Amino acid sequence: MTLGAIAVLLLVSACVAQTPPPGQWERTEKTDALRGTSYSQFVLAGTFLTPPKHDSGTPVFVLRCVPGEHSRGWHEYKNGKFLDAYVTVGAVVDHASGVWVSYRLDDGKIHKDSWGAGTDGTAIFPDEIQLNTLLYGHFMPHKEGTGGPVHKIVIAVNEFLGAEIVMQFDVPDPTPAAEACGIILHKK
Repeated sequence: MTLGAIAVLLLVSACVAQTPPPGQWERTEKTDALRGTSYSQFVLAGTFLTPPKHDSGTPVFVLRCVPGEHSRGWHEYKNGKFLDAYVTVGAVVDHASGVWVSYRLDDGKIHKDSWGAGTDGTAIFPDEIQLNTLLYGHFMPHKEGTGGPVHKIVIAVNEFLGAEIVMQFDVPDPTPAAEACGIILHKK
């Protein structure tokens, strides 16, 4: 075995060791090395229904947030602040003019939306309202006590110079992550 092959095996095993079991949010407290600020990171492992052309392990859904009460005005508050969310795809996505993503929530109808792309093209970034839609199924901020959460998300995105990649995330109760990210609006 060559030195390069050993390095790749070590990198893959490190990535696999950091992936939580499917169907569970894994929460980790992190510190931004540049800014010195703290945040919570929530990670949810998914499965490929149609994998990229080169096997790349597991798709991962990541949320980064700053817990703590934030006023929203008009007697509303949130228990956190959304920083960002992304899905690691395991391959470079077609992102010449944004990333067109198709997704289905709990076996409902297919939605199509444009998300951001990571600088290396291997991650896709929903914005805050798109994250709210993924977790609670509606295109507006989620109000406390209204509607239940989404339990299954299926996401499809085109691989660069390849076919469509399809991923599934079985979502456990998103309340801890949604609270820390300020996705749920509360009344005072």
